[in-house]
Amino acid sequence: MISGIYKVFFLGLLFSVWKILAKRYLHPLSRYPGPFLWSVSRAPYATAYAQGKLHKRIQRLHDQYGQVVRVAPDELSYQNEEAWKDIYGPSRNFPKDMRFYHMSKSKAPSVVVAPDSIHGRQKRAILRAFSVSALESHERLLCPFVDTLIQMLHPKAGNKQRVVDMTEWYNYVMFDFMAFELFGESLHCLEKGASHTWVDMLFGSIKAWAFLSQSKYFPSLSWIIKAAVFLLRRDLFQHRSTKFAFISSKVHEDSVSESNHPNFGTYIRASNDHKSTLSREEILSNYSFMMMAGSETTATLLSGCTFFILKHPEIYQKLSFQIRHRFSSRIEITFSSLADMPYLRAILQESLRMYPPLPLGMPRVVPKGGALVSGQFVPENTSVAVASWAAYQCSSNFRDPQSFIPERWLDTDIGGDDVKEAMQPFSTSIWGGQLNPSPINMGV
Repeated sequence: MISGIYKVFFLGLLFSVWKILAKRYLHPLSRYPGPFLWSVSRAPYATAYAQGKLHKRIQRLHDQYGQVVRVAPDELSYQNEEAWKDIYGPSRNFPKDMRFYHMSKSKAPSVVVAPDSIHGRQKRAILRAFSVSALESHERLLCPFVDTLIQMLHPKAGNKQRVVDMTEWYNYVMFDFMAFELFGESLHCLEKGASHTWVDMLFGSIKAWAFLSQSKYFPSLSWIIKAAVFLLRRDLFQHRSTKFAFISSKVHEDSVSESNHPNFGTYIRASNDHKSTLSREEILSNYSFMMMAGSETTATLLSGCTFFILKHPEIYQKLSFQIRHRFSSRIEITFSSLADMPYLRAILQESLRMYPPLPLGMPRVVPKGGALVSGQFVPENTSVAVASWAAYQCSSNFRDPQSFIPERWLDTDIGGDDVKEAMQPFSTSIWGGQLNPSPINMGV
């Protein structure tokens, strides 16, 4: 009896070892370099992701192994400019790896996770809210929030002994603005000088959702992970339902009201063409996405930009001099006037490189038949992504990559050898590689 148990145990162990060795040496991706544990198990990747350290771990792997690294049994990470076009180019048709993306509580997918058959229609509808005429209305809505931010910070600036957390204040202004833009009602964080419950719960849920997203890679353990997160953070699920109910009610109010101030929804519903309109369920899921994408990511960029400007007095003095000599009053500072300030634009570009709101790659799946990525054949069903942080911190792409040098984005010799195409902060977004920086310029 005992010998039979030993035989079963030994055979099980032998089979496990065989599976591990097969993943490492017999897998179609075995020719790609990468650490042993990462190539035979998803666990190292998932652990680093849940800890919020994945972007730095992948950067170190690229430093060690080169331009392409096998970061999971079925996933490759890239950091060169050619991979951007090969993976995310409009003619490539690499579908999203849905294991990576978080689904909304809405019955319809948002533009981020929508399949190709739906994505184009949603994108056309949302892009109407970023047209030239739409940006003019956004400016009228944003300026009062910027003015309020300055008023709230002015008395604090006189106290040299007091530390002001600008990240908090940037989140206040952006969440207030986006709530007003989307729902016609501010969260009033700025006036109160305090965060809203919704914002607190949103940030508190990030780690929980990180665990839940990684559970998709472990089907046999998925229910255990979900149950553990639900038991430990039941409040997050309650908040999710409350948030969804709030958005649903506001979308209904906005659709039946006549607002004197065109907002995001006004432009989304502007067309009667069924090829570029959103259903109510699609509006719900996209509003939930835009509330986060339009506020937290912008606040993150502004925080990083402020840090680097203050860390380099010479940059602060040069930018301050240009702004003060260009504008004699607050009224003159507009989206259009700020667009004609190349040094400000260069500072924002360099801030995006040094402190990207999305430091990880957004995985896509190689379609049937395989495809060439960065000059090498990759088999079908392989997950591929360009690691933004690793690409931006790579010395092959940027000279002195760990230094904040805005001049590299100007027409100077300083950035002459930089591979600027390696930086594509919005290539995986609905904007297709471009984002109007006017609201961010105004914030700076």
